[in-house]
Amino acid sequence: MKTLSIIVILLATLASATATDDIILRGDVAEVVDGWNVAWTSENFAGFLYDVDHDLGRELLQLNVTGQSVEVGDAIYTSSAQERTFEHDGWGSYRVLNFLGENYFVGYGDDCQITSAWSSLEEDKLLGKVLIDTDEKMTVGSNEDLLLEDGYRVRFSDAKVGIKVSLYKGKNLVDTATIAPPDTYVYTTQMNDRNVTLMAVHVAGSVRLDTTSYYTTWGLFQISENPIEVGLGSRDGLMKVTALDDGELVMTNFQRLNLTPNNGFGLMGDLRIKTANQSKITLGNPLRFYVYKELTEPGTYEIRGKVANVIDGAAYTWEPQDFAGFYYDIDNDLGTEEITMTITDGGTLAEPCGVIYRTTAQWDDFDFDEWGHYYTIGFLGEKYFAGYVVDRNDPKDNACLWYESTDENLMVDEQLTKVLVNSNELQTIRSGDLLILDEGFEAKISVDNTCEKIFLELYRNDDLVDVDYFTAPGTYTYCTDLGETEDIVILALHIAGINCTDDRTCIVDGIWQISDTPADIEEDTEYGRMTIQNINPTDMFIEMNNEDNRISLNKNKDIQLMGKIRIKAADQDEISAEDPLRFYIYEEATIE
Repeated sequence: MKTLSIIVILLATLASATATDDIILRGDVAEVVDGWNVAWTSENFAGFLYDVDHDLGRELLQLNVTGQSVEVGDAIYTSSAQERTFEHDGWGSYRVLNFLGENYFVGYGDDCQITSAWSSLEEDKLLGKVLIDTDEKMTVGSNEDLLLEDGYRVRFSDAKVGIKVSLYKGKNLVDTATIAPPDTYVYTTQMNDRNVTLMAVHVAGSVRLDTTSYYTTWGLFQISENPIEVGLGSRDGLMKVTALDDGELVMTNFQRLNLTPNNGFGLMGDLRIKTANQSKITLGNPLRFYVYKELTEPGTYEIRGKVANVIDGAAYTWEPQDFAGFYYDIDNDLGTEEITMTITDGGTLAEPCGVIYRTTAQWDDFDFDEWGHYYTIGFLGEKYFAGYVVDRNDPKDNACLWYESTDENLMVDEQLTKVLVNSNELQTIRSGDLLILDEGFEAKISVDNTCEKIFLELYRNDDLVDVDYFTAPGTYTYCTDLGETEDIVILALHIAGINCTDDRTCIVDGIWQISDTPADIEEDTEYGRMTIQNINPTDMFIEMNNEDNRISLNKNKDIQLMGKIRIKAADQDEISAEDPLRFYIYEEATIE
C-alpha cells in the first residue's frame, strides 16, 4: 500500500507542470484579528470539492487566530464521509470522502446491491479512487473489448445459457463468469487480506447473430486497486492526522503558522495561505489573508462562488472578497464588483432588477511612486484603468500624468481600458538602444553629448510617432486620443539618471502604459444578459441589470450571465422546501 505522503509527491508533480497560465482558486478573504475563528467550507471555497447535483462535499478548514499566528493544533481540517448513489439505478450506494479537493472511495453503503457493506476508514484506513461510475449505455460486439481503467478490459461471448464474461488485465485473463442478462458481473480482489469489490458491469441484454453477437452494458463502476493507506500521525505539509474513524478524517497543524505581512506558505498538499503585502496595519485595518489553490495542470476549471438556494424572496450577493472570479487586489484591498440576485416566483430572476451588478473605481498607486495615483476599476472580473487622479491634499503628489492629459477621465466618454505595464523595475539602457513596450511600441533612448539630457524617439510597428527630449531625471509622456477622450497619456517613462563614465547609459525606473483599444461602457450596451443602465463619471461607478432578460433557475441549467461569468443550477434528483434547488455563479477558465 501507498502512504499518505505519496499525495504530496503527486501534487508537487502537478504543480511543476508547464502551462501557459495558472488559475488561482481563492477562498473568502479573512482578517488577522486576535481571537477570531475563520473557516472555509466546500460550499464557499472552490479549492474544496463540491458536487452541487448531489450536495456532496464536507471539507472544512478552520483557523483559530491568536495574535498574529495560528498556534499548534489550532488549524483544523476535517472531512466527513458521505453516501453517494451509484449512477446505475438499483445498485444502491457507496461511500466517498473528499480530501484536498479530490474525491476518494471509502467503502460500500448498507443498501449496496453488488457487495456487502464495508467502510475502509473503519477497518483498513484506505482511500481509493473512483475510476468509473456511469450509467451510459454502450453496445460492443463479441470481437470487441469493453475498455476499463488501470489496463483492464472485458470481452463478452455467448454461453449455452446466458453470456460469458472474460476479464483481462493487459494480455492476462484474470477472471471469467457466466451471467444471464439483465444481470451484473462483479469482480473482487484482495486488499489488506480482505476481498473487496473492484468493479461491476451491468449487462442489459444481448443479441445473437450468425457471425457476431452484440452485448449492451448499462452501468459501469470501478475503483482503483492501489488505494492510499492513512493512519494516525500521517503527515502532509504542516498538518498531521489526529483522528480517523468510520465517518471523519481530522488533521491539525503540528507547527505554528505565522500570519505576518507579505507571507505565503504551503499548508498541506497544494493548499496554501497568502497574507497581504499591506503598507498599513491598524485595529481598523487588520492584515488580510486567504487560503488558496494554484492550478497549473492543463484542463478546464470552474472558479466558483458560494453556493446559494432557490428560495422565494431570498437575495444573494457575491463580492470580490468571496468570489475569485471578480478582480481583487489583497495588498491594497482593491475591488468593488458586486452581483446581487433576488429570487421570486419559484425560481425567477425577474427583469429588470432580478440581477444587479455594480462596480466602483478606486484610487490605486503607480508602482513608480512619484506619479501618484490613478483610478482602477474591476469590470466583468478584470482590472481596468478609468482615469488619472490629482490629490490636492498631498503637496508631494505631482500627478504629472493627470496634468499632461487634456481629458483625464475615460468614464466621461463611457469607456475603460486595460493597464498593460505598471512597473518601477530598474533597467539600464545603452544610448541608442530600444526599450520594447506593449502593443507594438518601442522607445529608442539616446543620451546627448552633455550627458544631461535624453533624446527619445517613439516608434509603433516601426513607424516613428513621436520625438522629444528632456533633462534627466525626468518623465516622458506620450498622449493620444482614445475614442472621444482627447489627448490622454497612454505611455510614460521615467529616467532616473545618466551614466557617462564608460558607455553612455541611462536608468529607467518607471514605465506606465495603457491600451489604446478601450472597452465600451456606453449606456444600454449589453453584456450577455446584462445591460448597462448607469455610468457616473463623478462618483466613478457603473451599474447593470437584467433588463429584458428574465432568467429562470431550473435544474441542470447553465446560463451565461455576462462576460465570462455564468450561473449553474444543480441537476438535482429531488427539489423540495426542505431541499431547495442549489445554484452558484462561476467563471470557466482553461489552462492549455
